[in-house]
Amino acid sequence: MALSREQEARARARFTDDMDEVGDAELHQAAREGERKLDRLAETPPAALLDWWQELKLMVSLLNDYRKGDYRAVPWKVMAALTGAVIYFVSPLDVVPDFLPLAGYLDDALVIKLALDLARADLARYAAWKAQQPGE
Repeated sequence: MALSREQEARARARFTDDMDEVGDAELHQAAREGERKLDRLAETPPAALLDWWQELKLMVSLLNDYRKGDYRAVPWKVMAALTGAVIYFVSPLDVVPDFLPLAGYLDDALVIKLALDLARADLARYAAWKAQQPGE
């Protein structure tokens, strides 16, 4: 099953809109709610997100470390993209509702991939930094 062109266009537009509206409050919300949703889905991650599950967890971890001031070596544009993607992921009002079998997370996967394409190098640097932290 795949997204229609219209669904893909709507998901891209919503992601771009979310990204353009990101401020500190949205970043904090995405960090908290992203962590909650990841915890809720930890035992059975959605099939559409399996390819990006570890990177999605890393995205949420970066949002939390940025929010706390522990890691700031990331351009705001990248943080806005990651925040926008996580906001989309946690929102119950997706282009394709998450509760729909098989298709429910396809739009989330698209948005997460868009954010990863923009942030991959910054996420790699963050992962290296995170690995060097005590207790990680």
